[in-house]
Amino acid sequence: MDADAAYMLPSDQVLRDAAPADGFEAIGSGRDFTADVVIVGAGPGGGSIARVLSEGGLDVLVLEEGPASSRFRPNYAHTARYHMQESGAMVARGRAMMPIAAGRGVGGGTLINSALSFRAPDTVLDDWAELLDEPGLSSAAMASIYDEISAMVGVGVTPDAIAGENNRLIVRGIEKLGLDGGLAPRSTPGCVGCGVCYFGCPSGGKASADRTFFPRAVNAGCRIQAEVRVNEVLTEGGRAVGVRGFALHPDTLERGGTVTVRAARVVLAAGGIGTPRLLWTTGLGTALGPVGEGLHVHPGSTILAECDHTVEMWKGATQGAYFHHPDLPGVLPHTFSAPPEACLIAAGFIGAKWQEGLALLPKLCGMLVMVSDKGSGRVRAFSDGRADITYDFDDEDITRTKRGLVEVARVLQAGGAGRLHVPIFGVPPTETPEELEAALASRSLTDFTLYAAHPMSTCRMHTDADKGVIRPDGQAHNLPGLYISDASVFPTSLGVNPQLTTMAMGTYLGRKMLKGA
Repeated sequence: MDADAAYMLPSDQVLRDAAPADGFEAIGSGRDFTADVVIVGAGPGGGSIARVLSEGGLDVLVLEEGPASSRFRPNYAHTARYHMQESGAMVARGRAMMPIAAGRGVGGGTLINSALSFRAPDTVLDDWAELLDEPGLSSAAMASIYDEISAMVGVGVTPDAIAGENNRLIVRGIEKLGLDGGLAPRSTPGCVGCGVCYFGCPSGGKASADRTFFPRAVNAGCRIQAEVRVNEVLTEGGRAVGVRGFALHPDTLERGGTVTVRAARVVLAAGGIGTPRLLWTTGLGTALGPVGEGLHVHPGSTILAECDHTVEMWKGATQGAYFHHPDLPGVLPHTFSAPPEACLIAAGFIGAKWQEGLALLPKLCGMLVMVSDKGSGRVRAFSDGRADITYDFDDEDITRTKRGLVEVARVLQAGGAGRLHVPIFGVPPTETPEELEAALASRSLTDFTLYAAHPMSTCRMHTDADKGVIRPDGQAHNLPGLYISDASVFPTSLGVNPQLTTMAMGTYLGRKMLKGA
């Protein structure tokens, strides 16, 4: 990750005032717009492509369902209400139930993620370039775009001064075992290490899309209308010509006036769940090919360990350390950062064990294991517009998760930790990685507590209309004028946190669109 260290610019060279957006009141009884391009979704995909198209001279309008301005408070219920799709209640059904998180608001998921900013592995990009016969997506060709985006969002290796003891302990373990890893690259040039990224950045130090891409887009003439739920893609003569939706009050959920946008081109950027959900809601799911198929999510599980010194794992840079193990390709262990109550639940300190957990809480450290999944799922839409998500786990993913937890246990204990706790049914606290490995051997999928926050690949890019929804230039195979710019277009599972690649892909596709303007 040394390539990203060069982009840790001073925060005043990266962070701008949050982009202004109109909200519910501006819509009144209804509002009509015209634009060259309308973008649905104001996250990393929507922001990156809006910046490129606006600076390229096009009249761009962005619609966003979430609030016009950030509503940050250090409270999960509040964050779920205002800044998570479907109030944080999306769950994938299958052999096991798995919550899936996705952001909303002007900034989208960048408002409430940990800001981890890994570049896509070279092998992944090169495979995409070969699959799509698109040399511009190769690792060599995309390097300059990653450089550009990394500078724009201030990617830099987490400074030790704000890392916190949880991250430092992990780094000590990584170094002692000689593994590849260390403090992680994050797009947080103004970070003060308060550890509450998931609730929104209270210090204003995170380079979220509302403070990077959208201010640039607005300066170039882009307009943003938030607090609108889009439920229709307008078509004429077999071509997308706009969208329609309605105002949605962020506090009361009152339905307001109708919003209609006529545009030469429509870009959907609502995310790996939101974009296919919208296409199925509008009735276009069947016509556009494999919409919602091939969902990948990077499922993960957690491990905590007791220490003989104070850690306070909720303090310090969020998810500020990581490592790669040579025997576990596609597995990315990184810091587990969560509020105290989530730490206790993850360690199994519930019910009668709650008091015991409270006493141990300041001395717990932890990591999570994330896998580039071989399993996959599907997204549809219920009649009320909510996402209908199913997911089929591949047994190999659970095997790799088990192996990853054991390797994480070795890192934590090498860094100074002791007894191990995992939120897996039938696995008691263990003293050594070997004991943990033995306890995990008989555990099956339904014993695990799993979580995912990286939905992708549900409207894949492919040259074949039977295998993908969009072409390599971002336009839908079966509906001219409709484009997609978010993680749903990834041809395969990415294997690392998708924020930076979503931004890079949006930039790439935006330039493709300008060439075809």
